[in-house]
Amino acid sequence: MIALPGWLLIVPILGFLVLIHELGHFAAAKLFRIRVTEFAFGLPVPPRLIGVSWRGTLYSVYWLPFGGFVRLVGEEDPTHPESFARQSILKRVVVLVAGSAMNLAFPVVVFTVFFMLPHDVLLGGEVRVSSVAPSSPAAEAGFRPGDTILSVDGRKIVTTEELVDAVKDKVGRSVELGLRRSSVITGIPVSPEFMVFDSVTLVPRLNPPRLTVVAVVTDTGTQVSLKEAQSYDRELEIGDTMLQGAIGVRIGIINPKIGQKTAPIWEAVPASFMTIWNVFVFTWDGITEGVTTRSNPGLAGPIGIAHATEEVVSELGISWVFQLTALLSISLGIVNVLPFPALDGGRVVFVLLEWVRGGRRVSPKMESLVHLVGFAVLVAFIALLSYADIMRILKGESLLR
Repeated sequence: MIALPGWLLIVPILGFLVLIHELGHFAAAKLFRIRVTEFAFGLPVPPRLIGVSWRGTLYSVYWLPFGGFVRLVGEEDPTHPESFARQSILKRVVVLVAGSAMNLAFPVVVFTVFFMLPHDVLLGGEVRVSSVAPSSPAAEAGFRPGDTILSVDGRKIVTTEELVDAVKDKVGRSVELGLRRSSVITGIPVSPEFMVFDSVTLVPRLNPPRLTVVAVVTDTGTQVSLKEAQSYDRELEIGDTMLQGAIGVRIGIINPKIGQKTAPIWEAVPASFMTIWNVFVFTWDGITEGVTTRSNPGLAGPIGIAHATEEVVSELGISWVFQLTALLSISLGIVNVLPFPALDGGRVVFVLLEWVRGGRRVSPKMESLVHLVGFAVLVAFIALLSYADIMRILKGESLLR
Protein backbone atom coordinates (compact mmCIF):
# COMPACT_ATOMS: atom_id res chain seq x y z
CA MET A 1 0.00 0.00 0.00
CA ILE A 2 1.38 3.42 -0.99
CA ALA A 3 1.60 5.93 1.88
CA LEU A 4 0.66 9.36 0.57
CA PRO A 5 2.36 12.44 2.08
CA GLY A 6 0.28 14.26 4.67
CA TRP A 7 0.49 17.61 2.91
CA LEU A 8 -1.77 16.28 0.14
CA LEU A 9 -4.65 16.44 2.61
CA ILE A 10 -4.69 20.20 2.12
CA VAL A 11 -6.38 19.68 -1.26
CA PRO A 12 -9.58 18.05 0.08
CA ILE A 13 -9.49 20.28 3.19
CA LEU A 14 -9.48 23.55 1.24
CA GLY A 15 -11.90 22.09 -1.27
CA PHE A 16 -14.35 21.23 1.51
CA LEU A 17 -14.00 24.63 3.18
CA VAL A 18 -14.65 26.44 -0.09
CA LEU A 19 -17.64 24.17 -0.70
CA ILE A 20 -19.32 25.04 2.60
CA HIS A 21 -18.47 28.72 2.02
CA GLU A 22 -20.24 28.70 -1.32
CA LEU A 23 -23.06 26.66 0.21
CA GLY A 24 -23.69 29.62 2.52
CA HIS A 25 -24.08 31.99 -0.43
CA PHE A 26 -26.26 29.42 -2.20
CA ALA A 27 -28.59 28.84 0.77
CA ALA A 28 -29.05 32.57 1.40
CA ALA A 29 -29.78 33.22 -2.29
CA LYS A 30 -32.35 30.45 -2.37
CA LEU A 31 -33.92 31.78 0.83
CA PHE A 32 -34.49 35.17 -0.80
CA ARG A 33 -35.67 33.57 -4.07
CA ILE A 34 -32.70 34.87 -6.06
CA ARG A 35 -32.21 32.85 -9.25
CA VAL A 36 -29.09 30.66 -8.97
CA THR A 37 -27.99 29.56 -12.43
CA GLU A 38 -25.06 27.39 -11.28
CA PHE A 39 -23.65 26.01 -8.04
CA ALA A 40 -20.22 24.52 -8.72
CA PHE A 41 -17.32 22.86 -6.97
CA GLY A 42 -13.91 23.41 -8.54
CA LEU A 43 -12.48 26.07 -10.79
CA PRO A 44 -14.62 26.71 -13.90
CA VAL A 45 -12.01 25.29 -16.26
CA PRO A 46 -13.41 22.91 -18.93
CA PRO A 47 -14.20 20.14 -19.07
CA ARG A 48 -17.04 19.90 -16.57
CA LEU A 49 -17.00 16.44 -14.97
CA ILE A 50 -20.58 16.46 -13.74
CA GLY A 51 -23.50 18.74 -14.54
CA VAL A 52 -27.02 18.09 -13.27
CA SER A 53 -29.87 20.57 -13.68
CA TRP A 54 -32.60 20.69 -11.05
CA ARG A 55 -35.23 23.38 -10.53
CA GLY A 56 -33.44 25.89 -12.70
CA THR A 57 -29.98 25.43 -11.18
CA LEU A 58 -27.04 23.60 -12.72
CA TYR A 59 -25.06 21.65 -10.10
CA SER A 60 -21.53 21.18 -11.44
CA VAL A 61 -18.24 19.56 -10.55
CA TYR A 62 -15.11 20.66 -12.43
CA TRP A 63 -11.87 18.73 -12.70
CA LEU A 64 -9.73 21.27 -10.80
CA PRO A 65 -10.76 20.83 -7.12
CA PHE A 66 -9.58 24.28 -6.06
CA GLY A 67 -12.37 26.64 -5.20
CA GLY A 68 -15.98 26.85 -6.19
CA PHE A 69 -18.59 29.42 -7.05
CA VAL A 70 -22.26 30.34 -7.08
CA ARG A 71 -23.47 32.09 -10.22
CA LEU A 72 -26.48 34.33 -9.61
CA VAL A 73 -28.75 36.03 -12.12
CA GLY A 74 -28.09 39.74 -12.49
CA GLU A 75 -25.29 40.23 -9.99
CA GLU A 76 -24.84 43.74 -11.41
CA ASP A 77 -27.95 44.17 -13.58
CA PRO A 78 -31.23 44.68 -11.63
CA THR A 79 -33.56 44.28 -14.63
CA HIS A 80 -34.38 40.60 -13.99
CA PRO A 81 -37.08 40.18 -11.29
CA GLU A 82 -35.11 37.40 -9.57
CA SER A 83 -31.72 39.05 -9.88
CA PHE A 84 -29.27 39.62 -7.04
CA ALA A 85 -28.90 43.33 -7.84
CA ARG A 86 -32.67 43.86 -7.56
CA GLN A 87 -32.77 42.81 -3.91
CA SER A 88 -32.78 45.16 -0.94
CA ILE A 89 -29.55 46.33 0.70
CA LEU A 90 -30.11 44.02 3.67
CA LYS A 91 -30.74 40.91 1.56
CA ARG A 92 -27.65 41.48 -0.57
CA VAL A 93 -25.46 41.98 2.51
CA VAL A 94 -26.85 38.76 4.02
CA VAL A 95 -26.09 36.80 0.84
CA LEU A 96 -22.56 38.20 0.70
CA VAL A 97 -21.67 37.42 4.33
CA ALA A 98 -23.47 34.05 4.40
CA GLY A 99 -20.37 32.28 3.10
CA SER A 100 -18.24 33.51 5.98
CA ALA A 101 -21.07 32.74 8.39
CA MET A 102 -20.98 29.10 7.25
CA ASN A 103 -17.20 28.99 7.70
CA LEU A 104 -17.60 30.28 11.25
CA ALA A 105 -20.49 27.94 12.04
CA PHE A 106 -18.65 24.81 10.92
CA PRO A 107 -15.97 25.03 13.67
CA VAL A 108 -18.72 25.23 16.29
CA VAL A 109 -19.87 21.78 15.19
CA VAL A 110 -16.33 20.38 15.05
CA PHE A 111 -15.29 21.65 18.48
CA THR A 112 -18.61 20.68 20.05
CA VAL A 113 -18.20 17.10 18.86
CA PHE A 114 -14.55 17.15 20.00
CA PHE A 115 -15.50 18.23 23.54
CA MET A 116 -18.29 15.65 23.72
CA LEU A 117 -15.98 12.77 22.75
CA PRO A 118 -13.28 11.45 25.12
CA HIS A 119 -10.24 13.69 24.71
CA ASP A 120 -6.99 14.26 26.55
CA VAL A 121 -6.86 17.28 28.84
CA LEU A 122 -4.17 18.71 31.09
CA LEU A 123 -5.40 18.14 34.64
CA GLY A 124 -2.47 19.87 36.22
CA GLY A 125 1.23 19.90 36.90
CA GLU A 126 3.83 22.36 38.11
CA VAL A 127 4.48 25.74 36.48
CA ARG A 128 8.25 26.06 36.24
CA VAL A 129 10.16 29.29 35.42
CA SER A 130 12.63 28.58 32.62
CA SER A 131 14.13 32.08 32.32
CA VAL A 132 13.74 35.59 33.70
CA ALA A 133 13.86 38.80 31.64
CA PRO A 134 16.47 41.33 32.81
CA SER A 135 15.11 44.39 34.66
CA SER A 136 11.61 42.89 34.68
CA PRO A 137 9.29 42.82 37.73
CA ALA A 138 10.17 39.15 38.17
CA ALA A 139 13.91 39.88 38.09
CA GLU A 140 13.54 42.72 40.61
CA ALA A 141 11.44 40.43 42.85
CA GLY A 142 14.20 37.80 42.86
CA PHE A 143 12.83 35.13 40.53
CA ARG A 144 15.37 32.56 39.40
CA PRO A 145 15.27 29.97 36.58
CA GLY A 146 14.05 26.70 38.01
CA ASP A 147 11.63 28.29 40.50
CA THR A 148 8.16 26.76 40.61
CA ILE A 149 5.14 29.09 40.86
CA LEU A 150 2.67 27.52 43.27
CA SER A 151 0.07 30.24 43.85
CA VAL A 152 -1.11 33.75 43.03
CA ASP A 153 -2.58 35.65 45.99
CA GLY A 154 -3.24 32.32 47.67
CA ARG A 155 -4.92 30.78 44.62
CA LYS A 156 -3.30 27.47 43.67
CA ILE A 157 -1.76 27.39 40.18
CA VAL A 158 -1.36 24.09 38.30
CA THR A 159 -1.36 25.18 34.62
CA THR A 160 0.26 27.96 32.62
CA GLU A 161 -3.18 29.18 31.55
CA GLU A 162 -4.21 29.65 35.16
CA LEU A 163 -1.07 31.69 35.82
CA VAL A 164 -1.59 33.90 32.75
CA ASP A 165 -5.25 34.54 33.64
CA ALA A 166 -4.44 35.28 37.29
CA VAL A 167 -1.68 37.74 36.36
CA LYS A 168 -3.90 39.50 33.78
CA ASP A 169 -6.48 40.12 36.50
CA LYS A 170 -3.81 41.85 38.61
CA VAL A 171 -2.16 44.09 36.00
CA GLY A 172 -1.10 47.37 37.60
CA ARG A 173 -1.73 46.08 41.12
CA SER A 174 0.45 44.38 43.67
CA VAL A 175 0.26 40.59 43.63
CA GLU A 176 1.85 37.91 45.82
CA LEU A 177 3.23 34.77 44.21
CA GLY A 178 4.05 31.65 46.17
CA LEU A 179 7.25 29.91 45.00
CA ARG A 180 9.19 26.75 45.57
CA ARG A 181 12.76 27.68 44.96
CA SER A 182 14.90 25.83 42.45
CA SER A 183 15.79 22.32 43.60
CA VAL A 184 19.22 22.55 41.93
CA ILE A 185 22.08 24.51 43.45
CA THR A 186 25.35 24.80 41.51
CA GLY A 187 24.32 21.83 39.42
CA ILE A 188 23.63 19.51 42.38
CA PRO A 189 20.02 18.38 42.97
CA VAL A 190 18.66 19.17 46.42
CA SER A 191 16.72 16.61 48.44
CA PRO A 192 12.99 17.45 48.74
CA GLU A 193 13.19 17.97 52.52
CA PHE A 194 15.65 20.82 51.94
CA MET A 195 13.52 22.63 49.36
CA VAL A 196 12.80 26.27 50.19
CA PHE A 197 9.34 27.81 49.89
CA ASP A 198 9.08 31.54 49.48
CA SER A 199 6.66 34.29 48.49
CA VAL A 200 7.42 37.41 46.47
CA THR A 201 5.42 40.53 45.68
CA LEU A 202 5.48 42.36 42.37
CA VAL A 203 3.31 44.51 40.10
CA PRO A 204 2.49 43.05 36.63
CA ARG A 205 2.97 45.54 33.80
CA LEU A 206 0.21 46.64 31.45
CA ASN A 207 2.57 47.37 28.55
CA PRO A 208 5.76 45.28 28.77
CA PRO A 209 8.72 46.84 26.91
CA ARG A 210 9.76 45.68 23.44
CA LEU A 211 13.52 45.84 23.46
CA THR A 212 15.73 45.65 20.39
CA VAL A 213 18.66 43.26 20.73
CA VAL A 214 21.94 45.11 20.08
CA ALA A 215 25.66 44.51 20.50
CA VAL A 216 26.18 47.73 22.51
CA VAL A 217 23.34 49.26 24.51
CA THR A 218 22.99 53.03 24.12
CA ASP A 219 19.41 53.36 25.35
CA THR A 220 18.28 51.03 28.14
CA GLY A 221 14.66 52.01 27.54
CA THR A 222 14.54 50.53 24.05
CA GLN A 223 17.56 48.21 23.79
CA VAL A 224 18.97 45.10 25.45
CA SER A 225 22.37 43.49 25.04
CA LEU A 226 22.71 40.23 23.15
CA LYS A 227 24.04 38.46 26.27
CA GLU A 228 21.08 39.50 28.43
CA ALA A 229 18.59 38.77 25.66
CA GLN A 230 19.93 35.25 25.15
CA SER A 231 19.79 34.59 28.88
CA TYR A 232 16.04 35.04 28.47
CA ASP A 233 15.62 33.50 25.00
CA ARG A 234 18.59 31.70 23.44
CA GLU A 235 17.14 32.05 19.92
CA LEU A 236 17.32 35.85 19.92
CA GLU A 237 19.91 37.50 17.68
CA ILE A 238 21.05 41.07 17.07
CA GLY A 239 18.23 43.05 15.45
CA ASP A 240 15.47 40.89 16.95
CA THR A 241 12.87 42.24 19.36
CA MET A 242 12.76 40.77 22.86
CA LEU A 243 9.12 40.41 23.89
CA GLN A 244 8.13 39.95 27.50
CA GLY A 245 4.98 39.19 29.40
CA ALA A 246 3.43 41.17 32.24
CA ILE A 247 5.93 39.91 34.84
CA GLY A 248 8.84 38.93 32.56
CA VAL A 249 9.23 35.16 32.84
CA ARG A 250 9.18 32.27 30.41
CA ILE A 251 7.30 29.32 31.84
CA GLY A 252 6.50 25.69 31.14
CA ILE A 253 4.76 22.70 32.68
CA ILE A 254 6.66 19.90 34.43
CA ASN A 255 5.24 16.65 35.78
CA PRO A 256 2.06 17.11 33.73
CA LYS A 257 -0.99 15.06 34.65
CA ILE A 258 -3.02 14.06 31.60
CA GLY A 259 -6.49 12.57 31.76
CA GLN A 260 -9.48 11.98 29.51
CA LYS A 261 -12.61 14.04 29.72
CA THR A 262 -16.03 14.20 28.05
CA ALA A 263 -18.49 17.06 28.25
CA PRO A 264 -22.29 17.12 27.89
CA ILE A 265 -23.62 19.17 25.00
CA TRP A 266 -24.66 22.09 27.26
CA GLU A 267 -21.00 22.43 28.25
CA ALA A 268 -19.49 21.49 24.88
CA VAL A 269 -21.30 24.21 22.90
CA PRO A 270 -20.14 27.12 25.13
CA ALA A 271 -16.65 25.61 25.20
CA SER A 272 -16.58 25.55 21.39
CA PHE A 273 -17.61 29.23 21.22
CA MET A 274 -14.92 30.08 23.77
CA THR A 275 -12.35 28.20 21.69
CA ILE A 276 -13.33 30.17 18.59
CA TRP A 277 -13.22 33.43 20.55
CA ASN A 278 -9.72 32.57 21.75
CA VAL A 279 -8.70 32.05 18.12
CA PHE A 280 -10.03 35.55 17.33
CA VAL A 281 -8.07 37.04 20.24
CA PHE A 282 -4.91 35.12 19.35
CA THR A 283 -5.20 36.21 15.71
CA TRP A 284 -5.72 39.86 16.64
CA ASP A 285 -2.83 39.83 19.11
CA GLY A 286 -0.61 38.24 16.46
CA ILE A 287 -1.53 40.86 13.85
CA THR A 288 -1.01 43.81 16.20
CA GLU A 289 2.31 42.35 17.38
CA GLY A 290 3.40 41.82 13.77
CA VAL A 291 2.53 45.43 12.89
CA THR A 292 4.36 46.90 15.86
CA THR A 293 7.44 44.71 15.46
CA ARG A 294 7.36 44.68 11.64
CA SER A 295 7.46 40.90 11.62
CA ASN A 296 5.30 38.12 10.21
CA PRO A 297 2.48 37.52 12.74
CA GLY A 298 2.22 33.90 11.60
CA LEU A 299 0.52 34.39 8.25
CA ALA A 300 0.96 31.55 5.79
CA GLY A 301 0.08 30.89 2.18
CA PRO A 302 -1.00 27.62 0.56
CA ILE A 303 2.51 26.16 0.80
CA GLY A 304 2.78 27.00 4.49
CA ILE A 305 -0.67 25.57 5.21
CA ALA A 306 0.23 22.36 3.37
CA HIS A 307 3.46 22.11 5.39
CA ALA A 308 1.53 22.65 8.64
CA THR A 309 -0.88 19.89 7.61
CA GLU A 310 2.06 17.54 7.09
CA GLU A 311 3.36 18.41 10.57
CA VAL A 312 -0.05 17.86 12.17
CA VAL A 313 -0.40 14.42 10.57
CA SER A 314 3.13 13.28 11.41
CA GLU A 315 3.37 14.70 14.96
CA LEU A 316 -0.20 14.71 16.29
CA GLY A 317 -2.05 12.14 14.21
CA ILE A 318 -4.74 12.16 11.56
CA SER A 319 -7.50 12.89 14.09
CA TRP A 320 -6.08 16.38 14.68
CA VAL A 321 -6.66 17.24 11.02
CA PHE A 322 -10.31 17.89 11.87
CA GLN A 323 -9.30 20.56 14.36
CA LEU A 324 -6.85 22.06 11.86
CA THR A 325 -9.71 22.16 9.34
CA ALA A 326 -11.85 24.01 11.87
CA LEU A 327 -9.10 26.56 12.51
CA LEU A 328 -8.61 27.10 8.77
CA SER A 329 -12.37 27.54 8.42
CA ILE A 330 -12.28 30.32 11.01
CA SER A 331 -9.42 32.00 9.13
CA LEU A 332 -11.29 31.73 5.82
CA GLY A 333 -14.40 33.21 7.41
CA ILE A 334 -12.47 36.16 8.88
CA VAL A 335 -10.48 36.89 5.73
CA ASN A 336 -13.50 36.88 3.43
CA VAL A 337 -15.38 39.57 5.37
CA LEU A 338 -12.43 41.97 5.36
CA PRO A 339 -13.39 45.16 3.46
CA PHE A 340 -10.92 44.52 0.65
CA PRO A 341 -11.77 44.46 -3.09
CA ALA A 342 -12.37 41.00 -4.59
CA LEU A 343 -13.38 39.61 -1.19
CA ASP A 344 -16.96 39.31 0.04
CA GLY A 345 -16.30 42.14 2.47
CA GLY A 346 -15.17 44.34 -0.41
CA ARG A 347 -18.44 43.69 -2.24
CA VAL A 348 -20.36 44.53 0.94
CA VAL A 349 -18.59 47.91 0.94
CA PHE A 350 -20.05 48.72 -2.48
CA VAL A 351 -23.53 47.68 -1.36
CA LEU A 352 -23.27 49.90 1.72
CA LEU A 353 -21.87 52.71 -0.41
CA GLU A 354 -25.02 52.46 -2.53
CA TRP A 355 -27.09 52.84 0.65
CA VAL A 356 -25.05 55.90 1.73
CA ARG A 357 -25.57 57.43 -1.73
CA GLY A 358 -29.32 57.11 -1.41
CA GLY A 359 -29.71 54.17 -3.78
CA ARG A 360 -27.33 55.38 -6.48
CA ARG A 361 -25.10 52.48 -7.54
CA VAL A 362 -21.45 52.70 -8.37
CA SER A 363 -20.92 51.97 -12.05
CA PRO A 364 -20.68 48.17 -12.57
CA LYS A 365 -17.68 48.81 -14.82
CA MET A 366 -15.91 50.77 -12.07
CA GLU A 367 -16.77 48.18 -9.41
CA SER A 368 -15.48 45.35 -11.62
CA LEU A 369 -12.23 47.26 -12.20
CA VAL A 370 -11.73 47.81 -8.46
CA HIS A 371 -12.30 44.11 -7.74
CA LEU A 372 -9.91 43.15 -10.54
CA VAL A 373 -7.16 45.32 -9.06
CA GLY A 374 -7.90 43.89 -5.62
CA PHE A 375 -7.66 40.37 -6.97
CA ALA A 376 -4.26 41.14 -8.51
CA VAL A 377 -3.04 42.51 -5.18
CA LEU A 378 -4.27 39.37 -3.39
CA VAL A 379 -2.45 37.14 -5.86
CA ALA A 380 0.75 39.13 -5.34
CA PHE A 381 0.32 38.89 -1.56
CA ILE A 382 -0.18 35.12 -1.73
CA ALA A 383 2.96 34.89 -3.88
CA LEU A 384 4.93 36.78 -1.20
CA LEU A 385 3.53 34.53 1.53
CA SER A 386 4.47 31.48 -0.53
CA TYR A 387 8.03 32.74 -0.87
CA ALA A 388 8.19 33.30 2.90
CA ASP A 389 6.76 29.80 3.43
CA ILE A 390 9.44 28.24 1.24
CA MET A 391 12.23 30.11 3.06
CA ARG A 392 10.77 29.07 6.42
CA ILE A 393 10.66 25.42 5.34
CA LEU A 394 14.23 25.55 4.02
CA LYS A 395 15.36 26.93 7.40
CA GLY A 396 13.64 24.05 9.16
CA GLU A 397 11.17 26.32 10.98
CA SER A 398 7.73 25.13 12.02
CA LEU A 399 4.34 26.83 11.87
CA LEU A 400 3.17 24.85 14.88
CA ARG A 401 5.67 26.31 17.34
